[in-house]
Amino acid sequence: MIDASKAWLQNTLPVQFQPFVSRWRDNTSALARQFIPWLLNGEHLGHWDTQHQQTFEKVFNAAGLVCVSTGQGIECKHTEGPQALSAKLATAGNMLKAMGLVPGWRNEEQLLLTRQGQVLATAERALFKTLGFRSRAVHVHVENHKGCVWTGVRAATKHENPGMLDNLAAGGIASAESIDNTLWRELDEEAGLNSDDFAWIEPLNCHELVLSRPLLYGGWHYETVLLFHGQLKSGRRPKNRDGEVGAFQLMTPNACVEAINAWQFTPDAALCCALALATTRQIRKE
Repeated sequence: MIDASKAWLQNTLPVQFQPFVSRWRDNTSALARQFIPWLLNGEHLGHWDTQHQQTFEKVFNAAGLVCVSTGQGIECKHTEGPQALSAKLATAGNMLKAMGLVPGWRNEEQLLLTRQGQVLATAERALFKTLGFRSRAVHVHVENHKGCVWTGVRAATKHENPGMLDNLAAGGIASAESIDNTLWRELDEEAGLNSDDFAWIEPLNCHELVLSRPLLYGGWHYETVLLFHGQLKSGRRPKNRDGEVGAFQLMTPNACVEAINAWQFTPDAALCCALALATTRQIRKE
């Protein structure tokens, strides 16, 4: 896995994307100083906003996850296995939800993993950003047979980034779901597409990226993003089925570059689109 840091972006993306790269936030940005690491059994797994630190400590202690401040951050010990940890996180999550600290509650669980991929627990999807846990998601960059890019406009009802441009399909990997199942489920739900609609689809270079950055309006986005790109067959068009996309549009590669630099895409979608354009079109680094 590759850490999608600002330094990595500067060395990877062509100069055409410099305005986008200059605004990228990572765990070295000024806003990141507002957060403190949360560790479980000595491993850094989360990021707590210090303005809520005392509240988080009280809630975690009440849920049976005793917190201790150390030089590394806030540490918890747990030796009872994934089922017990999941139950304690569920208790803490429901308490934080009642306090209004877990916006966008989805009643959808995702896996809490170590960096090596070991399953530690399951937890409510919305809790991951409140506590800065690392989740996993799939993003798909899709072009038509002429090389124009299909993009989605996020519905105005979306909790995060309403109305912004997005990849044709993207979504979190649920706790009981494989990567392939997520890929085709999201393409079906968000674009009404299946494998018969594609001339080809494959992992994008730099397939697994770890994004770790503070969010402007609270919480921390810490996620492994699995990138794919594909091309639709001639005459095939997307059609949203789950209401999460307000509209679809075809954009030329140059229009995508301009929109990425103007921050009209969500950050994750902008990164996926930029990497796909740089890879497939061999945009020169100058």
